[in-house]
Amino acid sequence: MWHDLTVTTSAPPQVDTGPVDPRPAASHRPTSGRTLVLFGALLAVALMLVLPIRTWIGQRAELDVLRSEIDAARERVAGLQVEQQQWQDPTYVETQARLRLNMVAPGEAGMILLDPQDRIGDEVAEPPPTTWYEKVWRSTDTAAGRRPAPPTGD
Repeated sequence: MWHDLTVTTSAPPQVDTGPVDPRPAASHRPTSGRTLVLFGALLAVALMLVLPIRTWIGQRAELDVLRSEIDAARERVAGLQVEQQQWQDPTYVETQARLRLNMVAPGEAGMILLDPQDRIGDEVAEPPPTTWYEKVWRSTDTAAGRRPAPPTGD
């Protein structure tokens, strides 16, 4: 008796894992049309809101600037009102007239004191003439007594 020892390869036995899902895996799933429409609508709404929001922010900044200008103007008005009240006082008016206009009351003698150091810069010597006709004119003025004699060297 001869035994047949032929070796045949057979496929591994199939294991039943349950019903097969005909849908592809989530990672390979294409985007549905509803998702694209929703995304497009959200993008359109966002784009429509950009300009009004930017305008609103700009107007808020402008309002802040205007409010600070109003505050500065109010401070200036308050300062001017204080100054106006000072000018209502006769002694303040008299003091300002004395200081600013060098005025004196009737019967008073006014004096203006000059600092001698301030006058030194006022006495600037006249530069010597450089052209021939300036020298002639100067010499005629000196001879006629209309001008003092120049220092030596002329």
